[in-house]
Amino acid sequence: MSPLALALLSAALWGATDLVTTYVGRRIGSLRVVVIAVSTSLVLAGGVAIARGLLTQDLDPLIVAATLAMGVGAGISYIAVFTAFRLGPLSVVSPTISAYGALSAFLAALFLGEQLTVANVGGVVAVGAGIALLGLRTTGSGRDRRASLASPGVAFALVGLFSFAVITVLLTIPIKAFGWSTAITLSRIGNFATVWTILLIIRAKRTSLPKWGRTDLLGEGHRLTRGGILLAALVGLGDTVAFFVFAAALEVGPTWAVSLLSSLGPIIVVLGGYLVYKERLRAPQLLGLGAILLGIILATLPA
Repeated sequence: MSPLALALLSAALWGATDLVTTYVGRRIGSLRVVVIAVSTSLVLAGGVAIARGLLTQDLDPLIVAATLAMGVGAGISYIAVFTAFRLGPLSVVSPTISAYGALSAFLAALFLGEQLTVANVGGVVAVGAGIALLGLRTTGSGRDRRASLASPGVAFALVGLFSFAVITVLLTIPIKAFGWSTAITLSRIGNFATVWTILLIIRAKRTSLPKWGRTDLLGEGHRLTRGGILLAALVGLGDTVAFFVFAAALEVGPTWAVSLLSSLGPIIVVLGGYLVYKERLRAPQLLGLGAILLGIILATLPA
């Protein structure tokens, strides 16, 4: 299968996983979901890497340390993204997060020397404009007009957008050095250590947390049911398989194109938000969604 086809497959897997993430996150809390999903992911990724020869690999300590550090950053990003999905609206936060692909394309051209055409650059600009239209709303008129985020979820989505873009580009280094399974496992170790540390710290200080921290992160008021645990574990499995497919594409394909195609998952999520959660977009947000889709198409045109 071609790297671009693999990138599209990863997008479909991530889109479906994000819908499950939203459902379970709104029932047991986003941080609980992250911890269960990352723990499940580490078991799966580690098993695959060991089966593919991890224990006999000659690993560069510097790259290993850098990959673990990326995992720490990605762990924080996962918490931000899962919280964004919990807060919603899906039709706004999901396309915002997906724009990491366009930013990754720009960073890949800037730091990895990959070539972009005028159309590719126009695509990156269109995505940026689309994010602004989707994530901002204006109130008042004339000199009293003010811009603000469309929802609290947008702030968390922006954290995920920027961090995932940087990590995506940097992850090409261990993937090309060690192979995709080892690189993902090292990153997941960093994820695992980070999310468990944050969970333990937040639980210890829960009485001093604002209400949103106790409810949205820790799921206060919601029982941690067996069904919730199973769904959160399913999120971890789906995310890991999607990451395997994405990394396999990144191993042989151009970073900018793979990153952009893998970010198409929100098409599934937006449909889910419309059909399941009855979300409706305002005219500027519809224009923003269209700009993001156009930008992704332009940015994936061959050089």
